[in-house]
Amino acid sequence: MSEINIIGAACMDILISSVDRDTFFSGKQKVDTIRMYPGGDALNEALILSHFKADTKLISVLGDDQTGRFLLEHMKAENLAYNEDILKKKMETYLSLVMVDQNGERTFVGNRNGSLRKLDLSHIRIDEDAKIVCLASVFISEKLRNEELCDLFTSIKKKGKILCADCSTPKHGETLKEMDCLRYVDHFFCNETEAAALCETKDVSEMDLLFKEHGVNAYIKCGEKGCYHDGRYFHGTPLKHVVDTTGAGDSFAAGFLLSLSKGGSIEGCIRQGNEFGRKACEYLGATEWIKHEECA
Repeated sequence: MSEINIIGAACMDILISSVDRDTFFSGKQKVDTIRMYPGGDALNEALILSHFKADTKLISVLGDDQTGRFLLEHMKAENLAYNEDILKKKMETYLSLVMVDQNGERTFVGNRNGSLRKLDLSHIRIDEDAKIVCLASVFISEKLRNEELCDLFTSIKKKGKILCADCSTPKHGETLKEMDCLRYVDHFFCNETEAAALCETKDVSEMDLLFKEHGVNAYIKCGEKGCYHDGRYFHGTPLKHVVDTTGAGDSFAAGFLLSLSKGGSIEGCIRQGNEFGRKACEYLGATEWIKHEECA
């Protein structure tokens, strides 16, 4: 049994740094670095939490293939707990090609039928002793739409768990009006672009008000401006140079959850999230930064 259950996507990231977007497909592109890292919202969050000694379990699916088994061995090496049936026959592990430009911004290419889109309710079994449950990948799986998430979230809340959810870009034009499942979430994380799509406005203060009107307790991640919550910005430490923004949002969520698990105040949780998100941007790869951090 684990104190924190993280549900969602696990995959392999192949990061290509210093990509010139204008010439990448010219056939003449040379880049600084090509590296392979574990990735996916849920796996990133779980690896960070486990590194900092939080009692964490990943609930996800991978293909029973070479990539899936490689990721499984990495989880074992990092002492990360996971659901026993995580490897699935006749499923292809998701590979994400992440092209990072000179400003640290990313473009993703992934296999359409990969495991990232296959997680469904039958795969999700929450530990009875878990205190915090986080769905790291709203909108990632085609099998978890609003109706399924309402079922999942109500069952989690009935068990007295603290429910958190992280976001990705709506895949089918979903708006806040259609996502009534979010009303069950105690802490909902989204970045400014995701919030704009859900709320149909680009004004952060309007997003905040709309979330409140729909009963959603949202934390809007706004990059270098920090996190907007409850009518104000919570600013983090400025970054001197952005290397790669991959996983910055996942690191924010992990920092928030780590502080939350220790009984931290909301402001303390946000500030821990901002700090983790900032550190993630200093290295290539979503969780590479934790190798340079004390785990005690």
